[in-house]
Amino acid sequence: MKKSFILVFTFLVLSVFAFSEVKIGVINAQDIIAKTKKGNEVQKKLEALQNDAQRKVESLENELKQLQKDLASPALNNDTREKKTREMEDKRISYNRLVQDAQKTIQEESQKELMELQRQIMPLIKQIGESKGYTLILDMASSGIAYFDKTIDITDDVVKAVDAKFPGK
Repeated sequence: MKKSFILVFTFLVLSVFAFSEVKIGVINAQDIIAKTKKGNEVQKKLEALQNDAQRKVESLENELKQLQKDLASPALNNDTREKKTREMEDKRISYNRLVQDAQKTIQEESQKELMELQRQIMPLIKQIGESKGYTLILDMASSGIAYFDKTIDITDDVVKAVDAKFPGK
């Protein structure tokens, strides 16, 4: 639905400019993130967050596996078995909560970081568009472009501008 709306909007915009000279540029936002130093910093930060969450989840998984082994022991008396069973149920609840919280945190942080990166990059795209006389610049990922001539791809120009403005650490 969103892509079809964007496609219809794009065609409407193009029809408005049909009688004037139109210069269209295309960017690939994912390439900009992957190729810029600033984008790489964001990716590394998100990967570190994900790795930290993964370590915590694996640690709790190991504790659950150990409790399962302990419960399988025939040497346990009933009181100890009941205590271990309650402990395992509590650990499972903690595990499920940890997984959900980690996913939510990673998703929120990812969205926050990518929105901030976009906020920083958009003025540079606008500046490139104005300085080079573009009427319209589209993002390949969100505009539903099936084909375009590579000569209108300005992704590399944007990458250079971002790296110049945000040289990285």
